[in-house]
Amino acid sequence: MLEVINLVKDFSCIRAVNNVSFNLSAKTITAVIGPNGAGKTTLYHLISGELQPTSGSVKLNGRELVGLSPHKIVKAGIGRSFQITSVFPSLTVQQNIRAAVIARGDRQFNFWQNLQSDISLKQTVSEVMSLVGIENLATTPLQHLSHGDRSLVEIAIVLAVKPLLILLDEPTAGMSQSETNRIVELIRYLQQEMGCTFLITEHDMEVVFNLAELIIVLHQGSILAVGNSEEIKNHPDVRRAYLGV
Repeated sequence: MLEVINLVKDFSCIRAVNNVSFNLSAKTITAVIGPNGAGKTTLYHLISGELQPTSGSVKLNGRELVGLSPHKIVKAGIGRSFQITSVFPSLTVQQNIRAAVIARGDRQFNFWQNLQSDISLKQTVSEVMSLVGIENLATTPLQHLSHGDRSLVEIAIVLAVKPLLILLDEPTAGMSQSETNRIVELIRYLQQEMGCTFLITEHDMEVVFNLAELIIVLHQGSILAVGNSEEIKNHPDVRRAYLGV
């Protein structure tokens, strides 16, 4: 589904991403790990169009994404959540999700539409909330939610744009164990039952090893290792550079 080919990003005299290449298959969960400064967030910015690469290629189902603006990349099929939740805090849960559905359908500039009477819009928002399990929070403003519930809402917002590939940046950061377990269960359900494809970054190695079928280890902007959980756990260079052994 996703092809990242010889991707490079230079910032002045610093090379943040150095000739990174990998492929992702559909309906899989892949994790990108590495110490702080390894280049994970920059890589995400390049895939989602927040940054343009110095060189290299990013393709989704054969379509070149380099050079496209972020909103066009979303429409091409990539949805992304952020480590710091990107939501409208004064709006309710259903209003946040509704905004994403409207944007996906190119209806954001139709000033004459009556959103309250749009049955298909209501149904889509309801389906997304049900999928994530947040129907009981529908009328609650985001500013009154816990950090864990906000993260669930952000995943719902990403799902509302019907992505082919979902990028999650530190989805369990700052969460309690029960909140972490809920996110892990949701990601696994979406992948196994709904056929979603995920690329995640995560510092919680228990989460990574439980979820990811493929793990890509970045170190100083380059790929240090690629493998399954057992291969990464036992990789001598990974153990030295990241796991601290």
